[in-house]
Amino acid sequence: MHEGILLLRLLLGLVLLVHAAQKSLGWFQGLGLTTMAGAFEQLGLRPGKPMVLLASITEALAAVSLLLGLFTPLGAAAAAGTMAVAGATSQLSAGSFWNAKKGGEYPYVLAVLGIVLAFTGAGAWSLDALLTTAYPQAAPFLGGTAVGLAVVVLAGLSAAVFLKVVLNRRPAGQPT
Repeated sequence: MHEGILLLRLLLGLVLLVHAAQKSLGWFQGLGLTTMAGAFEQLGLRPGKPMVLLASITEALAAVSLLLGLFTPLGAAAAAGTMAVAGATSQLSAGSFWNAKKGGEYPYVLAVLGIVLAFTGAGAWSLDALLTTAYPQAAPFLGGTAVGLAVVVLAGLSAAVFLKVVLNRRPAGQPT
């Protein structure tokens, strides 16, 4: 079980780290800050550069948290919230849920993976496990049903807030 959780943390952490670098730095065949800023603005996320930086920093911090298994619910919440926003924004822009039509399918899957980690916790091979050995009273805050549900609510609220912003800032003539 713990091996599976470790693999999930590593996969999601690496995907988020690369995703952040693509967006902000142009690494890994990414578009970089300037081009992504224009794309964000077209989606209604303005001003573009600060929004790209906010998304990239959030994804990078979530990635580090998940890779280390340190304060995993916070990393999971950042991952789930950011990816829920990305999924909803993509779906709204494309008019489709499906990734083949440039919809939100893939970011939604990443958001759900973050939520899963909030429910399971980081597992035995993590800094959270060491933390709970030293401070057993921290255990209830590092995973479980209540933590997972809190992350679901937080991700949903962040997506709702950003969607409201996007809908209010969409260029004239663009479908809603």
